[in-house]
Amino acid sequence: MTAAHLDGSAAAASAASSAIPRESTTDILRRIEAAHGAVGPGALAFDADGTLWEGDVGVDVFEAFLAGRCARPEAEAALRREAEAFGVAAEGGAHEIAGALYAAFTAERYPEDRAFAMMAWAFAGWREDELAALVDRVLEEKGHAGRIRPALLPILDWARSRGVPVYVVSASPRAVIERAVRRLGIAPERIAAMTPAVREGRLAPELGAVATYGDGKIRALERMFPELAVLAAFGDSAYDAALLRTARVPVAVSPSPKLLAVADTIPGLVLLAT
Repeated sequence: MTAAHLDGSAAAASAASSAIPRESTTDILRRIEAAHGAVGPGALAFDADGTLWEGDVGVDVFEAFLAGRCARPEAEAALRREAEAFGVAAEGGAHEIAGALYAAFTAERYPEDRAFAMMAWAFAGWREDELAALVDRVLEEKGHAGRIRPALLPILDWARSRGVPVYVVSASPRAVIERAVRRLGIAPERIAAMTPAVREGRLAPELGAVATYGDGKIRALERMFPELAVLAAFGDSAYDAALLRTARVPVAVSPSPKLLAVADTIPGLVLLAT
């Protein structure tokens, strides 16, 4: 990509950002209150990485997984099939193939939806308690508590005080998100994320639930609360656009250039001033 193209992309993103109304937490809460009064029972829906907190804990954990050469033989065949399907060199064993797939993802040669799913099921052969221990270590090392966005805390407090349920829909592994949202008081049953199947007490090299990416986020959300309206939704990525469109109050939080590029397809989108 040329420097001129990069400059043009940055300029386009800046223009798109300036076109979206920028509102404070208080302003957005007023909008949510109005929606709550108009439609009655409803829920709030949040993306996790880049939205509820800065950074991507799913990527943090996967990079620790690669650094520790933690891929196990149970994942190798599925990783090899994935690499072959997307033209990624599949030399070596499970660790090498997982690393090659991750490198292809960061180079934008491996689709995001497949990559995020792979980052969940690549832990095949692990027990759930082993993965939980790794997640806790990484969250501590990365200072996760200090990365939570303060501007969203009053919104979560409002939901708690009104009895409005809060749901999290993430493309990161479920085990990661469950532990990352504990400080926010969000129960596991209100989380949808990339969830590998479990067989005989160990993770399997495939998903056991719908992939929570793009429209898959909506399907996962509908399974959790089919009877409720989405009062407000919060996201930072282009693959959150479908989720944002379901909400009475769609809120972009530190939006990526790709989300800004599709902002005009999300009616009523506002930008949280963080």
